[in-house]
Amino acid sequence: MKSGLALGVALLAALAAAGCGENLTAAPTSPTPATTTSPFAVPFTGLYSGLTTLTNVSGGECVGDDYRAGLGIIFSASDAGTVTITQDRSDVKAVVRSATTGLTCRYEGNASLATFALSSTSCDTETILFRCSTGQARVLELVGSTITATKTGNTTEGVVAAFYNVFSDSTEAEQRKPIAGMIVQHAFSARR
Repeated sequence: MKSGLALGVALLAALAAAGCGENLTAAPTSPTPATTTSPFAVPFTGLYSGLTTLTNVSGGECVGDDYRAGLGIIFSASDAGTVTITQDRSDVKAVVRSATTGLTCRYEGNASLATFALSSTSCDTETILFRCSTGQARVLELVGSTITATKTGNTTEGVVAAFYNVFSDSTEAEQRKPIAGMIVQHAFSARR
């Protein structure tokens, strides 16, 4: 919420400054940190939307087996998501929203040249209930997630990796039994 508010304030300030025209009597001021970008990083700020393709699944017991059965499948347009990126010099923040699940995750990291690397700082939910095709119920707990991406023009492409612990089906956290770890990778292409 804070990053959305900060982005809104930054956009309002930028629009207000653009509408005022040049003031020759005022002393020049340095840019504010909220609107400054590094000379060594391409500006990434904006709202992007696009599709993801499941590219790799490691581990995960029956959950991993079901995910591996879907390798290479592009999710339908209704499964598309959005990424909102804000940038302060080489510091980059992103909010990723899934259109299918409604899951929202926040990421922070750094940009250099036309690339950035981010790690998740929080997600709206960190526990997912999953029923394997074999009928077994599992609980996935998100351990963390990373994004690496490259920007070319208005398109950003990269990889999102999510790290999960897989537990038995108990809804009570203290009664769950660990079964496996799982890493799920998606390639994405998003356009601003």
